[in-house]
This record gives sequence, structure tokens and C-alpha cells, in this order.
Amino acid sequence: MSTRKSNKNIILLILLLVVVGMAVGYAALSQALVINGTANITAEWKIMITDIKEGQMSGAESKTSPSYTSTTATFDVNLLYPGATAQYVVTVANQGSINAKLISVDGLDSANKAAPSDITYSINAKSDDTLGSGDTKDYIITVTWNADATELTQTKSKTATITLNYEQAE
Repeated sequence: MSTRKSNKNIILLILLLVVVGMAVGYAALSQALVINGTANITAEWKIMITDIKEGQMSGAESKTSPSYTSTTATFDVNLLYPGATAQYVVTVANQGSINAKLISVDGLDSANKAAPSDITYSINAKSDDTLGSGDTKDYIITVTWNADATELTQTKSKTATITLNYEQAE
């Protein structure tokens, strides 16, 4: 009998060790896992006009030197006769870290509808022009007095505000 009792004690001892081992294993595996992290975004949107220069002039003269701010370009041109044109080169730069694309040009239609109607503005910008980070793009703004103008007017100039609208490129 003593062997039987001894076998029972060994089995109980083994079962007890198995239960204790399972408890320790469960405790070790059920601890909370904590992950800490920090993400920083350093993107910058900075599309701006960086220069404006007088371009080709035919029968036209600048009254004052062209000027600009980061978002506007200003020029004051005097057209001398029908058929006269003035061109200005406006440089736009992407000084940010986000690529941009031109989605629209505002102001041309309203400027061209205003009096005198024989003086019109145009720009060589195309929708979807892209401007990568660090890139520059030159746009040519042309002011023209229609060569077929029959109504001669004392007003030989017209003001326009042209806006280039950009959005983030895909």
C-alpha cells in the first residue's frame, strides 16, 4: 500500500506543479502590452510669387516698374495704339514641401469683360500645371489692345487682378 500512496503523492505533486506552472505562464502571458510612439508631420504649404519682370513690349511702355507681394503681381502699362501688346513674366515658386497643381485661374474673364473691351488679358497657364517642392514656374501675362479696334478711346489701360489657384497634387 505504501507504494500506492507514494504513487498518489507523486501524481498529486506533479498535478500541483502543473497547475502552478500554468498559473505562472498565464500571468506572464496576460500582461498588458504598451506601445508608445510619436509621429511628427513637417509638411509646409508655401506657393508664392517670387518675381515679376517686364517681357516683350510692342507699342507699350510700363508707367511704373512691376511689383509683387507673395500673392499678387502688379504692373501699370500704357498701350500706345491698337495692336500694342505688353508681356510680363511672373515667377511662381513652391517653397514648401508639398507638391502642388494649378486648378484654376481667376480674374481673366471679369477683367476682359470690363471696359474698355478692346484691351484683353491672357496667361499661358494650363489647368493641372504641377509645381513640385522646390520648383519654380514662369507664367506670361499678356495685355493686348485689339488691332481691329475702331473705337479709339482715351483710356488705353485696364486693371486686372489675376489669381492662380493651387491645390495639393496627388
